[in-house]
Amino acid sequence: MSKVKHIAEFGTIWNGKDFKPENPVDSFDEIYLDDRPFQCLKGFVTENNDIDPIFSFHRKKGKDFIRVKNHVGIIETRQGTVIEILPKIYRATEKNDGSEVSYAKSVLLQMLRTLRNSPFRCIDQAHLHTSKMPLIEIFITVFLDEIEKLVKRGIKHYYSTQSGNQLFLKGKLQFNENIKYNAAHREQFFVQFDEFKTDIPQNRILKATLIYLKSKSRSSKNISLINGFIHLFDDVSICSNLDHDLIQINGNNRLFTHYDMALRWAKVFLLGQSFTSFKGKHLNTAILFPMEVLFESYVAYKLKQQHPEWNISVQERKHHLVTDLNYNEEKRFHIRPDMVIETDTETIVADTKWKIIDENKPRNNYEISQADMYQLFAYGKKYGVSNLILIYPFSKSFTKLIPFDFGGSTEGDSGMKLRCFPWNFEDITNNVTIQSLLFNSLL
Repeated sequence: MSKVKHIAEFGTIWNGKDFKPENPVDSFDEIYLDDRPFQCLKGFVTENNDIDPIFSFHRKKGKDFIRVKNHVGIIETRQGTVIEILPKIYRATEKNDGSEVSYAKSVLLQMLRTLRNSPFRCIDQAHLHTSKMPLIEIFITVFLDEIEKLVKRGIKHYYSTQSGNQLFLKGKLQFNENIKYNAAHREQFFVQFDEFKTDIPQNRILKATLIYLKSKSRSSKNISLINGFIHLFDDVSICSNLDHDLIQINGNNRLFTHYDMALRWAKVFLLGQSFTSFKGKHLNTAILFPMEVLFESYVAYKLKQQHPEWNISVQERKHHLVTDLNYNEEKRFHIRPDMVIETDTETIVADTKWKIIDENKPRNNYEISQADMYQLFAYGKKYGVSNLILIYPFSKSFTKLIPFDFGGSTEGDSGMKLRCFPWNFEDITNNVTIQSLLFNSLL
């Protein structure tokens, strides 16, 4: 495996051959690939541009380049070039000590562990302290921790009915078959019996994952653990039909609940299951996540953690935008705010947006999308609330609250207030600021 390259979202990937013999140095905002891995990545961009664009391809002054969009995670080309795409996190105090990659990776891991119903929830504090390791190695470490827990509870077996000739009588003698096959072989018995086996779909999938990760890991500790675990699955056959085995494990009973997390990790590694599906054969690995999803999950998790006294509903689907008067007055167009916050005194609707806005550009509406404003206006009307929050990431250009008022200019309209709030990942007092926002600024 080649050396891991790191790039921030919205960064630029150049074809290094266009810069020979200068050989420029990689930075967090732009990296240079050899021609073959660059062409692989270009092919991936072309094949997946109609699904969920992760990259965009451009040409400038005769030089090709690929622009990263708003996804983060890991990709590996067929040549073994590994690229970690990390979130662009602005810090209140810029540091030139080379720690930006480590910090961005730490934030990404914290975001991943807030995702509901995902294997990344089992990333713990100990794993956060290993942020200098490659992301894939951290994921492998977490998976191996889950395998260790599973092994301690016991690898599952099941009874499989077998039929055939045996040199001794076991199970049930099959009289007709015994006469048919053993008339000239009285030393044999044709019997049917139950055999207690470990060769079940769940174990085949886990063994396949371990074998796959053995070729990916560069950590001697992880490779040693993988070899030991593979040995424990000696009686399990090699998975020859992954799709069939995955179908077989659907809807398993409670006896396999302790397999659940390890199998979820197996799907991440074997299928590249993250939040986006990709096609094509240009990459060995593509585990990528949209930053909008991560940011929304992280903010909701932190607010719940910091304010257990609030009732916070996530992605609530209680209301619709319109009623269809032409068809039985059915409700149409679900509205789904990121968060509905119920305090002791009021209800507040909040949405998160992974976008950069600019507090210094009031004439350009602070670079806030008009669609975002319309969306919050609709939420406010449908929920009948007075206070709304739009949460954007803290950045150099967005460090303080931006207040808005939707009106009250028409008779009978009490008006709604909206506050655009900067979420600062470094500031552990975000909870205090938001609490002040909710109970002072908005009232």
